[in-house]
Amino acid sequence: MVTNSKGETQIITLKAGDMLEFRSKGRRFRYEVPLQACYHMALIYTAHQWYKKRMARYLQDKKDGKRVKKPRRLAPIFNPKLYEALSIK
Repeated sequence: MVTNSKGETQIITLKAGDMLEFRSKGRRFRYEVPLQACYHMALIYTAHQWYKKRMARYLQDKKDGKRVKKPRRLAPIFNPKLYEALSIK
């Protein structure tokens, strides 16, 4: 079961042409998103989570007195609006 931020049940449909359709149960308004956009957002989110883990390990190792290299920041390879949608700064 998938819910939105309001706690409403979401119905998700895979449509022809590689499109995802979202709608709240009991509502008529539908949102359509291409699968490619979902894939790009998943890449951004996964890369950001990886970077956060690497930074946490770097800070812990530095606190322990080890000589470590700081992980490089992720390059903004996608549109900045995608980062804003995921609340990544």
